[in-house]
Amino acid sequence: MSRKIVIGSSMKFRSLVKSTMKELENLGYQPLFPNLDYSSEDRDVALTIEEKNKLAWDHYRAVEEADAVYFILPDGYMGTSCKIELGYALALKKPIYFSEPTNDMGLDGYPKKIISLDNLIEFHNEFN
Repeated sequence: MSRKIVIGSSMKFRSLVKSTMKELENLGYQPLFPNLDYSSEDRDVALTIEEKNKLAWDHYRAVEEADAVYFILPDGYMGTSCKIELGYALALKKPIYFSEPTNDMGLDGYPKKIISLDNLIEFHNEFN
C-alpha cells in the first residue's frame, strides 16, 4: 500500500501543486489535495464563508487520512489556511515537511525535515 502525502499550499500555486503531485505519484506515493480542481473558473479563493469552510474541512479530513503532510512554500510563503492545517497536523501528530523554510521561527521549528521540490525522492528515506 502506498503512503499518502497530503499537500498543503496556497491555491496561487495550483500548477506547482499539480506537477508535484504527479512527481510524487511517479515515486509511488498517493498525493492528496482535495478540491484542487474545485472551481470550473480555476479561481484561487472561495467566494463565501460557507464555501471556504467546506473546502477547509475537506482538506482537514485528508490530513487525518494521510501518513504525512508536505507544505509547498514558494519563497517561504505560508498563508492562513496552511497555518491552520499545520496546527491540525501537529495535533494529530503527523510528520510534517516543508519544501523550504518560511524564515519565521514560529513555524520553522515544526517540520521534521525540509525536502525541496527538486529532491522529492528524499521521501523514500523518510518512509523506509
